[in-house]
Amino acid sequence: MSWHDGRPADRSTARPAIAAVFTTGPLVVLLGDPGGGKSALLRRHQLDVCRQWSAGVRSAALPVLVPATSLGEAPLAAQFFARPPAPGSHWLVLLDSLDEITNAQARREVLRDTVRWVAERRETHRLVVATRHLSEQEQSDLREAAPVCFELLRFEADDVRELAAAWLGPAQVDGLMAAIAEARLADLVKLPMIGSILCQLYRVRPGQPLGSTRGEIYDAFISQLMATTPRTDTRPEHHAGRQGDTGAPAWLSPTVGEHVVALGTLPPADLRTLLARVAVRRRESGAVRSVMDVLLEEDLTRPPGGVPVRWWREQLIASFRRGGVLQQQGEELEFAHRTYEEFLAACAVCDPRERGLAELRRVLDSHRRRHWPWRPAPGYRRVGAWGRRMWAAADGENTSYPGFLIDRLTDAAAPDLAKLPSSAGISGCTFLAAQKRLGTYLPAEVQARAVEKLKRHIKVGRRAWFGASIDIDGVNQLDPSSVAMAETLAGLAIDDSRVDAASALLAFAESRAEGLAALRELARSPRLTSVQGQVAAATAMVRAGDESGLDLIVDLASDPGLDHETRLGIAWRLIDLRRQRGLDLLAGWIDARAGGEFWFKAALVVVAVDEAYGVGRLRAIADDPACPALTRINAAYVVALHDDPRGAEDLLHFARDPDLEEPLRVVAVHLVAEVGHPSAMAVRDELAQDPNLTPRGRKSLRRLPSAE
Repeated sequence: MSWHDGRPADRSTARPAIAAVFTTGPLVVLLGDPGGGKSALLRRHQLDVCRQWSAGVRSAALPVLVPATSLGEAPLAAQFFARPPAPGSHWLVLLDSLDEITNAQARREVLRDTVRWVAERRETHRLVVATRHLSEQEQSDLREAAPVCFELLRFEADDVRELAAAWLGPAQVDGLMAAIAEARLADLVKLPMIGSILCQLYRVRPGQPLGSTRGEIYDAFISQLMATTPRTDTRPEHHAGRQGDTGAPAWLSPTVGEHVVALGTLPPADLRTLLARVAVRRRESGAVRSVMDVLLEEDLTRPPGGVPVRWWREQLIASFRRGGVLQQQGEELEFAHRTYEEFLAACAVCDPRERGLAELRRVLDSHRRRHWPWRPAPGYRRVGAWGRRMWAAADGENTSYPGFLIDRLTDAAAPDLAKLPSSAGISGCTFLAAQKRLGTYLPAEVQARAVEKLKRHIKVGRRAWFGASIDIDGVNQLDPSSVAMAETLAGLAIDDSRVDAASALLAFAESRAEGLAALRELARSPRLTSVQGQVAAATAMVRAGDESGLDLIVDLASDPGLDHETRLGIAWRLIDLRRQRGLDLLAGWIDARAGGEFWFKAALVVVAVDEAYGVGRLRAIADDPACPALTRINAAYVVALHDDPRGAEDLLHFARDPDLEEPLRVVAVHLVAEVGHPSAMAVRDELAQDPNLTPRGRKSLRRLPSAE
């Protein structure tokens, strides 16, 4: 789990998911790859908290899972949420699968309306939004609401082994890992959902190949889900549609009953064809219609004449939820996971192949956009080429459905994919690299062209070397009037897209070594790469297995020439990669009392990462007479906010300390009142009786509410 404020990928930490996602602020956005575990995390939290409430422990906000596709003009059921779930408690609205609304305008409206609705009820409601990505427009919509964003990280190798042990038992872990290595799925299996699917496939058919692409894995898994039910030993009277003679309604004819039985026992191939058609129609509608609504219009599942729709819906739910591809949500049916829907839609669209090629062209053409100064296309330099129509995919855009299309079309997709490396910039190549990481099949010639272009892009040209070689200090000594021009030329040498290109090379086995070497060079080149680019390069090194990137990140974070926020942001990135090393770096800053207020900000970061350890450090600061008095008061206040009574006691001590300056004592009194200490009014009255208290101090104390 990585943690960051504001726009995605600003900074991160490894706080426990439940302690952070569901308790940090009134608005949280949870981001993650397809199959990354977003919905599973929300459902698990809802189940855990509901069990606590059932046991009488009601300290946590009561979660309510709300699929984004279920929201219409009214954001949420006002009557249901009219009152708090219990006195003094909150509602926690879990808005899941926002990205399943594929219509961009409708998705923005749902997001804006829900955020506004919850903001108007901030005292009793909090909101967690789960989605694959946020577009630039959606980020802009949320900027005023100041959300806290989290990103679900992929598995590490040890996580995969732990998952395999849980599914299969320790004895079969090595066999599964060998099968994963043989199929070259080591990167793909880091997606939690893919890891779970492979475990289930291996358990059912241990001697068979796992598949070499994500499409093949989903093909095998969906077939398995549909083939395992209904059981062959199910008694006829247990099938949906069977009714006893007693109390059977008049309209339930044998024909209707047999129809329902037929639906409940559809052959896997027929069930797959039906659900694939439903998936296509859902995508065509922008996912605003439920699966149930589409089923009620299909010839095979349309209600017979004279049959009540409500009863028919119940039979459809009983018939189709058994396989695991669909799941019940209230009185509706929905795909259990969006990737199931995307895979089935791709299967239907690609039959015949010509239709699939037309759909792939439509998807790729939707990424062609104009390049303007106020809205630059991703992957392009900020200067030049204004107004050109370029192919560009923004970071975080959905690559899952296009990947399934490419997997179904295989080499037939090559002519359309070959246009991406030929387009301006490297966005087309980074898109192909993202597909490769996702486990998508790429035609050999397309992959080779992408690798060739990425290699060319990481090379530093003569103009860039000239700019990087300029000595600004030397120019200033010779001719101060030329500094502005020198800085401009030096700035043009910095291009972080080289880091993007080098990182993309890591996705391809044949260019991995060259990409890693380029990252090492760029991470050490401040004249070719910005600070953010250097951090990104070092981070990519670590995630590629080069631990020397950690030393580079430590060096960057320790640079006193950077501002405090930048240094702390780099420290968050280090914590994301290696938690203990990041904590050690922060502890060193605290011990050295580095940089004015900087070390205290570092202590606050430690509290966010490791609450118990961080509160202990702040208690020590509050008790340290060598620290400035205001810093000690602030430390005591933070300790009190974390339910440690020693913090409030320290604040009382500061409020009563006659050796402290009056403004600091008044501040301490206000903080004692803010944390709700019962002695707040008494200490206020004590200070108010001081004959030396200034009129300004008395006025400030009078602002505190009375004991009543």
